[in-house]
Amino acid sequence: MENKSNIGMGFLEKLIAVLSPVVLGTIGWFLPMLLELMKRISVFSDSKVIELLNSFNPFWVSMILMFVGGVIGILFSLTIYSDALKMSINDQEILINKDEKEKRIRKSQVKEIFMENNTVVITGNKSQELLSEKTDIKRDKIREIFLYHHYPWSEQDPYVDEFNLWTLEDNTFGAKVNAILYERRNVIREGDKKKAKNLKMDLNELGVVVKDRNEDQYVRELQD
Repeated sequence: MENKSNIGMGFLEKLIAVLSPVVLGTIGWFLPMLLELMKRISVFSDSKVIELLNSFNPFWVSMILMFVGGVIGILFSLTIYSDALKMSINDQEILINKDEKEKRIRKSQVKEIFMENNTVVITGNKSQELLSEKTDIKRDKIREIFLYHHYPWSEQDPYVDEFNLWTLEDNTFGAKVNAILYERRNVIREGDKKKAKNLKMDLNELGVVVKDRNEDQYVRELQD
């Protein structure tokens, strides 16, 4: 039997995923009653939506809205599951499932594993980031599992002293990298986390690791 450990959704993620269909379905069931109360308020008494719902059987309106709420809740739960970091770890490799994509990292590719805040970081033999993803699982649990399978664990980022604050005047990495860093700074300010993550991956391919502190970007070069 394969000696394997799994890391999946955290307690809060599981709780939200389980309760979402129930809560939204319940809201849907009681929504007609809420609208009935709103009719007594003069501001809403002439609402076309309320008049339309009143033209149908209240029982079936509640049933339909409960069904719609439940479906929305299920879709929301599936989104939470897809967004959660899931890892299957054995003595030879790490199988990662995130955002409906799978990735395999061989143990021979791994140089260091550490956690920074709630982020699991796996670095490769040239100090590149093979993984940098958030999780709700406690640090001690993550550490225990990786050490059990004999992966190299570090208590902190071993490259922390190599990061420097990037500014517009910084010409260390050349025009192409600077253009991506500038675009990424604007994306961070706009709150587009997905695009910021994609640009971080682009920088990693170009030999630059970036770490965010609020809206500031700290960068380092990969090791040879």
